[in-house]
Amino acid sequence: MTSVKAAMDLRARTTLVGIALMLTTGLSAQQTPSNPQNLLGTWRGISKCSDRVAAPACNDEEVVYEFKAGDKSGVIRWMADKIVAGKRESMGELEMSYDAVEACWKAQFSSPRTTSVWRVVVNGDHLTGTDQLLPGKETIRQIDARRVR
Repeated sequence: MTSVKAAMDLRARTTLVGIALMLTTGLSAQQTPSNPQNLLGTWRGISKCSDRVAAPACNDEEVVYEFKAGDKSGVIRWMADKIVAGKRESMGELEMSYDAVEACWKAQFSSPRTTSVWRVVVNGDHLTGTDQLLPGKETIRQIDARRVR
């Protein structure tokens, strides 16, 4: 009887270990928000002005974003284009890295006139984000894009 009970206990423990392994490996590296693979590729969508008082020269734009692996581990190159008269025009490039505290990809933009922080979040093939002016933290842009490849 003892050997039968021991075999049943071993079988139950083996089953529990198997279930635990399936659950923990079910969230693959591909699904983690910080995995650069989730962001890499081409995205197309809109970038809308959200505070014309803080950014009066802002214009709503149709955009195409290219995200490529950067030169350093954990860094992504973001190439941003807008569509004007049916053609892509470059708006520039930024380097992004994942911010675990804020759970988003972040990049700081600086020019002689302004400084802002871009934050983007990937949910499958959907990309959303914001651009906030510094130091006041006014959200001046909101982006909404879909992966095209």
